[in-house]
Amino acid sequence: MNTVKTDNLINSLNGKIAGLTISPGASGVGSSAKVVLRGSRSANGSNQPLYVIDGVPILNTGNANAQPTGTFGGTTDGGDGISNLNPEDIESITVLEGASAAALYGSQAQNGVLLITTKKGKVGKAQVDFSSSFTANNTAYRPKFQNQYGQTPGTVSGDVTSWGPSISNSEDNLKKFFRTGTNLTNAINFSSGSELAQTYFSYANTHATGIEPGNKLDRNNFNLRETGSFLNNKLTVDGSVNYVNQKIQNAPQLGIYSNPLISLYAFPRGVDIQPYKTQYEFPDNVGVDRQNWITHGGDFHQDNPWWIINREPNYAKRNRMLLNGSVKYTFNNYLNIQVRGNVDRISDDFEQDIYAGSNNLYNSLETGNLKLSNQTLTQKYGDVLVNFTVPLKNSDFKINGLLGASVNDQQLQGYSFGGDLQTPDYFTAGNIIVSRAGTSSSNTTLNSIASLVNSFALPPNHSQTQAIFANADFSYKNWAYLTVTGRKDWSSNLSFTNNDSYVYPSAGLSVILSQALELPKAINYAKVRLSFAQVGNTVPPYLTNIQNTQDGSGALVFNTAGYNGTLKPEKTNSFELGADLRFLNDKLNFTFTYYKTNTLNQYIPVSYSAPTLISTGYVNAGNVQNTGLEFTLGYDVFKSSNFSWNTTVNASTNKNKIIDVDSKDGIDKFFLTNDGNSYQSELVKGGSYGDIYAPTLLRDDKGRVVLGGDGTAEHPYAPTPSAAYNLVGNPNPKFQLGWSNSFSYKKLSLNLLVDGKFGGKVMSITQGLLDATGVSEESGQARAQGGVKVNGVNAAGQAVTTVDAQTWYKTIGQRGGITGEYMYSATVVRLREASLGYTWSIANSGIKSVKLSVVGRNILYFYKKAPFDPEIAMSTGNTLSGIDVFNQPATRNLGLNLNVSF
Repeated sequence: MNTVKTDNLINSLNGKIAGLTISPGASGVGSSAKVVLRGSRSANGSNQPLYVIDGVPILNTGNANAQPTGTFGGTTDGGDGISNLNPEDIESITVLEGASAAALYGSQAQNGVLLITTKKGKVGKAQVDFSSSFTANNTAYRPKFQNQYGQTPGTVSGDVTSWGPSISNSEDNLKKFFRTGTNLTNAINFSSGSELAQTYFSYANTHATGIEPGNKLDRNNFNLRETGSFLNNKLTVDGSVNYVNQKIQNAPQLGIYSNPLISLYAFPRGVDIQPYKTQYEFPDNVGVDRQNWITHGGDFHQDNPWWIINREPNYAKRNRMLLNGSVKYTFNNYLNIQVRGNVDRISDDFEQDIYAGSNNLYNSLETGNLKLSNQTLTQKYGDVLVNFTVPLKNSDFKINGLLGASVNDQQLQGYSFGGDLQTPDYFTAGNIIVSRAGTSSSNTTLNSIASLVNSFALPPNHSQTQAIFANADFSYKNWAYLTVTGRKDWSSNLSFTNNDSYVYPSAGLSVILSQALELPKAINYAKVRLSFAQVGNTVPPYLTNIQNTQDGSGALVFNTAGYNGTLKPEKTNSFELGADLRFLNDKLNFTFTYYKTNTLNQYIPVSYSAPTLISTGYVNAGNVQNTGLEFTLGYDVFKSSNFSWNTTVNASTNKNKIIDVDSKDGIDKFFLTNDGNSYQSELVKGGSYGDIYAPTLLRDDKGRVVLGGDGTAEHPYAPTPSAAYNLVGNPNPKFQLGWSNSFSYKKLSLNLLVDGKFGGKVMSITQGLLDATGVSEESGQARAQGGVKVNGVNAAGQAVTTVDAQTWYKTIGQRGGITGEYMYSATVVRLREASLGYTWSIANSGIKSVKLSVVGRNILYFYKKAPFDPEIAMSTGNTLSGIDVFNQPATRNLGLNLNVSF
């Protein structure tokens, strides 16, 4: 994982594990990632796996810059829980993909578990390890622009396009905006210990800058772990403190608003952008700075990119404290008891300052706008485990197991508010103009920050799960194994229902055929396995006891959500069949798995009739099925004292099907994303999770495009959209493949990783808007050939073969246009990672070894048809999958790694 480092360690697993899909976030350095094991299954709940550190679950939350948004809004982030941890502290990661892990870790493990084992002190001589990594990051691709046609003559403010006359050339304006990003990470750790106690300490510092100006990350990680054995090794104590301090500045905004890329990309061809970079603002007649730009507002809400960077900055700060501890006492060879727990506390502060000259869409008084939030999420977890072995003397049978109980308590506190400013560009909470019920004025300035914060405090969010569980392992002659588990959870989120607790079992059978049977000598090891597991999952808090609240002035706020006292927990049934094989003296290994999961009783929103005064209620319904195959094949091609070559291939396929949505209530559709005028992501009975629906071209029964207009200059032919949204694709890959090769020759090592995601379709709203403004290469080519070549028919039934390029692209590419025509293959094959290193051994010195490596990440695309990297996620949640709305480009990273051991 540390061969080629990234600012989010989870991205280092990409392409290395069968069935694991990782989609890096698009919000700059420090972005979280969307992580899915064996397909998405929950409509309203999380589809991310559980992260467990040293046996204890941690919070699953992303970066501090997470802000709610839609397709045309700002950034969306908030996924994985390990994005800001120090990768040098990790000893190993084990991925549990099946639901059988849920017996120990509860409903949080419904989507699988990433078990993380961290480093600890070792007995013996003290050791110090130092590592330093530097990479330079540049855009891996950019949109393709035309250079033949310039700015449209006579355009008005707010509608600057490039449908003008011919030009000889055009400036590379993107070169004047994007920069080379960097990532410098220095880490040091110390390990030492005796038979009695061991110590491990580490510190890491990460400084990263993004390819957009102003985007940077600074992170400090401190970790201290102490382990000890007492009372003749009967008592084992283990404790650790992990502290993270992180600051992210100017995380790139996604979508249409406050996104510098839309103005940069759509800037008229043939016009030099440099003057607007040099002077992005000017004072008005009262001394307030206003932005200097070629246009303002308009359909695309264009703003000066450097104004956005400098006058709409955002700041995110995170402080995270993770305390882990465990105590284990061994009574004898048959019985021990362990108590363990953690406190994971994440405090996030977010601020965005929007200056007075910004777009009045989010600055209505043109005095500036301030957004503030402070949120603290705390998890307290504890469990007790009793591990036992049944003493059976002189028997072929063995029985061992555990009994346990746990409690997991999570609480969110804080505030979030914002608004226009009374005094222009004075960014303090007391300067925000706030409208409050019960006052005589529509705008009342709250001079007291305390009262302002109280008015916008987040609603209480507190949940707790208590559980008891058991596990029993039965074995026969060390070749047949049966494991059964059971767990019962009590969830506070299901209070006031008849289903506040839920039980789920699992059973697994495995047989080591190589122990039980006489197999050919070429087969060194052969195991087959079969398992079934059921796991429950609670609903969000406060759905089962609907209450009215009060606003900041004490006025009653009616809750219009519907009460349902019969809500049940979500339930996933999982079946798995597999085999593990090793051949040729363990040179060749093969692992195969078939799985099938069905997720039932999902909480689905339903609408009520107007007279009920209820806006939305929830019912249990739905059945989402995932079936798939996974395999891993590894081979030691050559191995000698000087040279070795190991190759490993992992592959997986997953098929998702919506068996049902809510037949009993007559509902066959559920919206994951409903953008209204661009596209919809729907769960439809018979479809697949994440299906994209969008307007498409209207065609007649002969497949010809139906054109409106009469072909005159006043009414040119234009494509007609279909009356309804149609299924246009699904972004999820049908097949994933990773191929890694490791070579070593004496002290030289070479590692290569190629991976690919095959199948699926993604949508580029970016490409549509670039076509509509006439800046894209495709629109320029169409103009050069006299128009867009089509198989069309007009209202009179006459064939039409050519349509004016401007009319065509402004119709299909504009915001709210025919977005179904902007679907692209999601298949992408790349050289994911490469490293070439050399190790020196230095005799008669305090230095044990030195290794210097040249490293690269996302180096080369072997195949990519989409105009953006289909892997990049606009959101780490369930929405916005496979959609590009001026996402930040993927980067190509090249650099050096230095590792020194003392």
